[in-house]
Amino acid sequence: MVFVSTYETSLDAKGRVSVPAPFRAALSGGNRVFLWPAIDGSGCLEGGGDELMSLYRQTLARMAPNDPNRRAFMHTIFTRSADLKMDDTGRITIPPALLKAAGIEKQLVFAGSFDRFHIWEPSRFAEFDAQMAETARDNQDAMAEPFQQAMAAGGLPGLGKAGGE
Repeated sequence: MVFVSTYETSLDAKGRVSVPAPFRAALSGGNRVFLWPAIDGSGCLEGGGDELMSLYRQTLARMAPNDPNRRAFMHTIFTRSADLKMDDTGRITIPPALLKAAGIEKQLVFAGSFDRFHIWEPSRFAEFDAQMAETARDNQDAMAEPFQQAMAAGGLPGLGKAGGE
């Protein structure tokens, strides 16, 4: 499951939105979508399907039960989440509280983010997109060490070993 690309769309007259077809495919045939306000305070909604929620459950289960960070993450993700079911045409209805949290009135942007996706109000997304492009440009070396470690450990899947083997 990989969520890629960006899709601008809008809520219909009944407040529904169609999940982009490639995102529905990335949900591996599931019809559940989980959404919550992004933890990082960026002002978007974070979402995914059963696989993402399973990843969070596994990660949180590895933390000590009384760890205050565990409790904070559980609260922030699970308490604030909406468990939505896509209809037969791939539409969901985002609850008003989540739309308000993201500043969405009518137009919105679905943005792929590897194992999850984000839903943005378009002007917030444009600002975030510009900021991320600048950060990536200014920090290209941040990918060098993990890449070199992977190559030293035997290569990257699909690329073979260092030296072109």
